[in-house]
Amino acid sequence: MNGEMHQICMLVSAARNAMAGKNGFACPLDGYVNSVRFRFVPEKTFLGEKARVVYSPLEWYAECIKRGVNDMKFLASLQVPDRTTLGFSNVNRSCMAAFHKDGLVTCWTALWEFDKTLKKWNVEYRECKWDSPPPEKPHFQNNAAELADILLRIGEFAERIECGNFADIFRNARDILKGIREIPDRYNNGRPVSLPDVPEGNKRMFHAASMADVFGAMGSWNDEPPYCAHLKGLDNEYESLSNELLRQIRLAVLYAVNEDGNAGRGQA
Repeated sequence: MNGEMHQICMLVSAARNAMAGKNGFACPLDGYVNSVRFRFVPEKTFLGEKARVVYSPLEWYAECIKRGVNDMKFLASLQVPDRTTLGFSNVNRSCMAAFHKDGLVTCWTALWEFDKTLKKWNVEYRECKWDSPPPEKPHFQNNAAELADILLRIGEFAERIECGNFADIFRNARDILKGIREIPDRYNNGRPVSLPDVPEGNKRMFHAASMADVFGAMGSWNDEPPYCAHLKGLDNEYESLSNELLRQIRLAVLYAVNEDGNAGRGQA
């Protein structure tokens, strides 16, 4: 999972936990982020419209509460036009939906810009009004069984096209999902792994999905594997399995972040 989606997931999870009274809001920034700011929907004042801007996740959460937000959801598209673009910034099609006590729904989207001097990212979240939200909040089903199934099938496929390193990744992700392997505290790059204060099953789903999200640029599942599949005449199977993997990964993340149930159904 890339940093953009990971940060949104952490913000939503921390906000939901704080709103539920589980603990205070806490969402530290990753080391590769230089700055973050949140630009709220402009409000009318006697001087005209003015957008409030805050410069930390904690200030953002406090302002959300002040404005009557009582629930948040992470939302993401299950498909993308071109998987090869997922290694780049601002292409993930994900957002935070904020539900207000008065029925107002707003969406937060992020713009990531790289500071070449500091070698870090500056992030701006912008809020906009959701003009025609669904009548009910979105809810997501536990897809642990489906995720385990695609991880098994695409892992076997990776072996067939002689991409053993990816086969190992898919196998390890499935073992995390099933509880065979322990969840590490941090990724290799030092980024925290687990969502804060969610059920164990949700943590496993989130980490398995994060581990299996191998879509990116050079060195990713989008790079050499399609060529290896082509050499064996397996182009269509590569496409079918890859599309299904992306779909199940995103469904798993949507469930893990947004739902409070246990993710243990059918992890066979």
